[in-house]
Amino acid sequence: MRATLAGLSLAAAVLLAACGGGGSSSTTPSVPCTLPAPLAMLYPIPSATAVPDSPQQFVFATQSSGSLAGFNAYVNTLNSLSGAGQTIATAAQIQASQVPQPAATPSFSNPTYWSITLASGFSARQTVYVWLNNTNDATCTPAGPIGSFTTL
Repeated sequence: MRATLAGLSLAAAVLLAACGGGGSSSTTPSVPCTLPAPLAMLYPIPSATAVPDSPQQFVFATQSSGSLAGFNAYVNTLNSLSGAGQTIATAAQIQASQVPQPAATPSFSNPTYWSITLASGFSARQTVYVWLNNTNDATCTPAGPIGSFTTL
């Protein structure tokens, strides 16, 4: 009995050591990605309550010197990154004429517009929260939520 308990104690110690008690371990970064400032979500309009189920894209604006190149979006129906899905597409610069309407207006001058294409839509009557993630920086987690909206 004593040998069995000693064996179980050793096995538990080995398992605990394997779970991060030594050597190198992989941890999830806890620092949110740095976003360009100022930044505004334009489409869908933040806090909108009648957004079509398939908005096709998210559109953001940065001041002319800010870039969202390499950023993708994380979305969830909860105000939490836990269980969030991410877009495959990353942000691409677009012209003001390509921003879907209705859209919010940036509160700053000289905006640069960025679009993230969505592969699919959302279910009806769901609130969707949006975060931004810098895919070129593995040391950060998605920042936000940048905005949220509710589908029809």
